Amino acid sequence: MRGRRVAVAALLLALVGGCSSEGTLATPPIPTFPGPGAAAASSAPPPRSTLIPTDCNQVLSKDDLPNLLGLPLGTVDVRALRDVPAPSVGRLERLTCTYSSVGGAGAAPAGSQVLKVLASGYTTPEAALAQVALNNRVLQGEGVAPVDTPIGAAAGTFFADPDGPILVVAYRRVTVSLTLTRGGDLSGEAQRSLLVDLAQRVLPVLVPAGS
Repeated sequence: MRGRRVAVAALLLALVGGCSSEGTLATPPIPTFPGPGAAAASSAPPPRSTLIPTDCNQVLSKDDLPNLLGLPLGTVDVRALRDVPAPSVGRLERLTCTYSSVGGAGAAPAGSQVLKVLASGYTTPEAALAQVALNNRVLQGEGVAPVDTPIGAAAGTFFADPDGPILVVAYRRVTVSLTLTRGGDLSGEAQRSLLVDLAQRVLPVLVPAGS
């Protein structure tokens, strides 16, 4: 299900410094992901007819991602893949966003995957949780220990997978998994913090306030 990914040590070393060859970059603020009873977010994604977005740049912009990963601006591209529904597990939609380096000074080698985001929409919250539980059991069966990582009202689990750290999150009828390209020299806690930061940006788009 998950191929071996190419390690990009330069990318993850840059994360520790929080800067790129272009100089210090201002990181976009983290949107608020509400817990129960929280106020509505100050901004909302554009209206859509689907449960989850069909455009990866709405999920997480390729223009913003280099800033978040400490890469030079303009060095990341994204490829989208939309899957067919899976009625047997209650899945209505699935979007896979593969973010890759385009190369250049201070960037990861061209074609290297830097982040993968897999978002799915389900018929019910129970179906979403059931699929996440199944996927988590598969990872645990491969010997990767889970770390409970809730994000607001969303259930989350972090896996320090040597193939690439993964954060799996379920909220209402939506699930999302975020996978970095390996972990480099970052500690497991640093990997987890980075993925939580990214998830906090993605979740308000997948589940807009008031939806």
